[in-house]
Amino acid sequence: MYYPSIQSVREDLHASQTAITWTITAYIIAMAVFPLIWSNCADQIGRKPVYALSMVIYTCGSIGCALSNNLSALIASRVVQSMGASAVQGAGAGTISDIYPRDQRGTALGIYYLGPLLGPALGPIVGGYIGQSAGWRWVFWMLSIWGGVMFLLATFVLPETHRRLVSKKHRIQQINIPPPLSLKENNPLADIALVRYPVVALCMFAFAVLFGAYFGNATAQPLAYEGLYGLSQGVSGICYLPSGVGCIVGSVVGGRVTDLLLGRRQRALQRSLAVAESGQPMQSVKAPPEARLEATWIGAALFLCALLAGGWIVEHRLPLAGFLVVQFFIGMGMAFSFQCLGGYLIDVFPTKSARITGVQNFWRSAWAAVIVQLFPTMIDRIGWGWSYTVMFFLTLASFSLLQIVVFRGGALRQRYGPAEIDMA
Repeated sequence: MYYPSIQSVREDLHASQTAITWTITAYIIAMAVFPLIWSNCADQIGRKPVYALSMVIYTCGSIGCALSNNLSALIASRVVQSMGASAVQGAGAGTISDIYPRDQRGTALGIYYLGPLLGPALGPIVGGYIGQSAGWRWVFWMLSIWGGVMFLLATFVLPETHRRLVSKKHRIQQINIPPPLSLKENNPLADIALVRYPVVALCMFAFAVLFGAYFGNATAQPLAYEGLYGLSQGVSGICYLPSGVGCIVGSVVGGRVTDLLLGRRQRALQRSLAVAESGQPMQSVKAPPEARLEATWIGAALFLCALLAGGWIVEHRLPLAGFLVVQFFIGMGMAFSFQCLGGYLIDVFPTKSARITGVQNFWRSAWAAVIVQLFPTMIDRIGWGWSYTVMFFLTLASFSLLQIVVFRGGALRQRYGPAEIDMA
């Protein structure tokens, strides 16, 4: 909702283009750091308290943004706002892991990720017209109201799903239950060290570069729409819709495809192994989680081709319609790949689902913060076409390395870890 109002905020607060970019960069940096704490808490004390407390912090940060009279106050308030907003992705992934079995989790994650993916689609449209008609401060007042509503829903409507807490309350036996709170092990910074596992490091690299390229494109769009194509702030917000629709399609389809691939691999393994005396396939055989990554090339191809085309369309000032079409495929390719990678990591860390989501959020957000700060400068120095081409080759390299996990992930896990795999 804030993106279409960036230029209005810059003029109102008398800030330079580089300085106003810090209102985005600071938000992303906070989005990288605080999920490590939130996700750790969500896996230890439960999902519900994290949802409720984070919405209080988010609402306070939004109010601070609305009342800011200088750039420093706005940046500080954006950090507080991000602190609250950053809790829900990791805790939400934990909730999905709590209530869905392995063979249905991809489809469930695809629907769940519609939340964070619908934001970039609908937010700029709503925020663009609110900022244009009522001023940019009302964008944050609306977010404050929305945060308050979410707090009430999290407190009085949302149930607790944490497996250990639910099993204790209802006296039922469940699998993949996270261990109880241990002060020695409850170190959010230690979660970053999960990248010591080769499969995790390669997935994190792909996650980070993909998200950085996507976020760089998202923050560059207002420069193209308003600066080059002469659109108003409200119409500029509408132009985010193709990317958002692509994200929705890619998320739903990608989640379902990963479940189908997992099921197909499992059936193939059962047919290839010895048949029990009863004549029925061995039911204990489970497909490895790497099956979820077999379709990443589909999302990668869509994203890479659209990204490269988008940069050169703007470089040569081709019709805006072409740039909007490629935005759809950028969103679809990103979301499709997102589902493959996210589902794989949750299968590998079933008792740390929220924490591993927080870790991948840390690495991808940290890289996105770098890209957001550098991308406008890159566009000024080398132009739109070559800036997008640099992002194209970085993303291509990350997906090429990811194929090591696709084909050798099982062997890498057996040799280097991690040991825990969800086979339920």
